[in-house]
Amino acid sequence: MKTCFLLVPAGALWVGLALGHARAGTTAFFYASQGMTVEAPGATSDTIRTGDYLFTYSQDKWWYSTISIGPGVPTGRFRRMEWPEGLHAQAITAGPSGLLTYQESALVTIRRADGAVFDIVSFAGKLLGSTAGAGGAFEIMPKRDGNDGFADPLTLDATGNSGSVFAYNTPTLVGFDTYGIGIWMDFGLIGLVVRDASEPPPVLSISALAGNAVALSWSTNSAGYRLESTGTLPGQGWSPVVDPATLAGDRFVVTLEAAGTARFYRLAKP
Repeated sequence: MKTCFLLVPAGALWVGLALGHARAGTTAFFYASQGMTVEAPGATSDTIRTGDYLFTYSQDKWWYSTISIGPGVPTGRFRRMEWPEGLHAQAITAGPSGLLTYQESALVTIRRADGAVFDIVSFAGKLLGSTAGAGGAFEIMPKRDGNDGFADPLTLDATGNSGSVFAYNTPTLVGFDTYGIGIWMDFGLIGLVVRDASEPPPVLSISALAGNAVALSWSTNSAGYRLESTGTLPGQGWSPVVDPATLAGDRFVVTLEAAGTARFYRLAKP
């Protein structure tokens, strides 16, 4: 996360123009206007990226029509929906040997490309097979830094016939970096609303001092950031500012002499 300031000479004065980055806010999927790119596939999954988010969804790639009588050439199973209609997560019925050696639930895993935390506000799933007889439930396990967020998955009923749609608000799915949504039957993730829950970037402030000096400052609550500068935008060579930051109350302050050319400043975490 970064926040920037531009120092522009305007006669005898220096004007500071904020170029800060706002939080991304809330994003809803799936819409035709949203593009996506395909990431590297896995042995039993595919991954796409849309905007800041990555979706990994299980695919029964080792399945083939004569699986019950021995090894053959896997063809995988047909997908019943494609982006942007939704993501078809398939239950895994066959392993690399081509034999029915294990069963894994259909699963969609959601994370941000930058690894930041986010919330799931709501989601909607469509059954692509019937759970009416045995019963079914979506199980959602959030993670942060690789650790499970709950002792047990969040369980939401999904008992119904093929084509049934279940939609839920999820107020407890807050502040994690990865979410897995799974069920034992094939399903389509057809609706999702996420909210960026990452720490907002610090605000870099500027104030004029006596003479030809300016002070750049930011809150001590934003520890770990350093002041960097460049002479052009887009900045290809941001360099740390060597002038030391001093502590003034609850602010870090760097005092600079105004030069004769414009400089761009930002706060960045190394």
